[in-house]
Amino acid sequence: MAGKALRTDAKITPERVEEALNIRDRLIIELLVSVMDEKLVIERPILKERVANLIELSDHDDELKETLQALVSKL
Repeated sequence: MAGKALRTDAKITPERVEEALNIRDRLIIELLVSVMDEKLVIERPILKERVANLIELSDHDDELKETLQALVSKL
């Protein structure tokens, strides 16, 4: 299920790690707030898939998206 949106072959661009970590953390916080608001329970694979979907829908450049995908896959 989580493999649909999450790229397991994504590579980390060292110059973009800090920026990507900040964005990843913000996306996870947004998802957690949403889940808590809906009073849902979310498992790790679902969390990864939802974050990966948000990354794909974002306006970030391809290099940053790939770095974000790689960092999310390490969760």
